Amino acid sequence: MSDRFDLEQQILDCWRMVDDIEIVAERINLGEKELKLLKAVAALSNLKFEKLFNTFEELIKEGKIS
Repeated sequence: MSDRFDLEQQILDCWRMVDDIEIVAERINLGEKELKLLKAVAALSNLKFEKLFNTFEELIKEGKIS
């Protein structure tokens, strides 16, 4: 059975996707438009993961998950 630490690790693993997108954007030859699009996807994903992690932390703080 999984616990909050497993959930936290899974969130952090997914969050690394933002770094992966940025690495791809830097390493492959893209036009300016495509590069901006990938950077925008990375920024949006980062905001969503921050929101998710904040919710996770609030649930722990409120004792709803332990």
